[in-house]
Amino acid sequence: MEALAFLADSQPLRTVRPLYVLAGPERFLKRLVLEHLVKRLTAGQHEEWSRSEYAGDSEHLADVLTEVQTPAFWGGRRVIIVDDAEPFVSRYRETLEKLVQRELTGVLVLLMEKWASNTRLAKALPHDALISCEAPKPRQLIAWCQARAQKQYGKKLPADAAELLVELGGGDLGILEQELNKLAVYVGDRDTITSQDVDKLVAGNRVQTVWQILDALGQGNVASALVILDRLLEQGEEPLAILGALSWQLRKVAQVARLLAQGTPETQALLRVGVPTWQRERVLALLRRLGRRALRVYDGLLQTDLQIKSTHMSPRLALETLLVRLLPRDVPAQTETPTARA
Repeated sequence: MEALAFLADSQPLRTVRPLYVLAGPERFLKRLVLEHLVKRLTAGQHEEWSRSEYAGDSEHLADVLTEVQTPAFWGGRRVIIVDDAEPFVSRYRETLEKLVQRELTGVLVLLMEKWASNTRLAKALPHDALISCEAPKPRQLIAWCQARAQKQYGKKLPADAAELLVELGGGDLGILEQELNKLAVYVGDRDTITSQDVDKLVAGNRVQTVWQILDALGQGNVASALVILDRLLEQGEEPLAILGALSWQLRKVAQVARLLAQGTPETQALLRVGVPTWQRERVLALLRRLGRRALRVYDGLLQTDLQIKSTHMSPRLALETLLVRLLPRDVPAQTETPTARA
């Protein structure tokens, strides 16, 4: 079961399993799922007395198996949690295989980075007892932000504001939660968080600095763009957040380029994409410098996102590579704007 689908379900558990596994690299998401699972297991009663937590490398892991079979102090169901549970699983795999088939007074929850699906333990575990905490896709993140804003903070978050928040937040759930918290405080009594609120509060100086990078590219100065990028990283900006701000602006450039390539008049293309008046000269300057490369911006952004999240390439190098590929230093920049003939 996917984590976001599990979080969306607030109904009592149809069947309580003796063992649950929360597997994946997203720690914040695992914690959200864990709290939701505990609430559903204990019906929200005496949660603090009904749960125990252990580290996976604890010297007292043998006590876990005893505790799972011990009734909760205040009645109800005891929940025993093992974090970073890989050592625990390795040590007690055979016992866990038997435990999956038994009825216990308590519930054991394992938090793991990875879960091997080809083991006997994995095959014995029911489908609804394995909750995958992988990084959600962008569309899932948008829906999650909207639901989280309403449920946690009582604020409406329109689709355009949620999309911008995901772009600027870089897809990290922990960062998105922090930003939602700040936005809820920022809008005060207003019941809606707008895209203008997100742009002003979340983007802040980052977007202005990103435009300095794009201005440098528009002038054909890759070296200056790399220096500005380096300054952002040295200031502690998250690489995915920088990529989000770059993506938000470069996608507008790519959309205008496609419309121009289809024969749409320049002014109409800018209006359709929603480029503000004060940004239009910047966008056109960058388009003239990128030429046909503007039509391939999406591919570059996707590749950079994948490199940062799932390869051994450093985030700094991935971002630098994106800028260099947008405007190679050893190839004369094209000066024509994409047109229907192009």
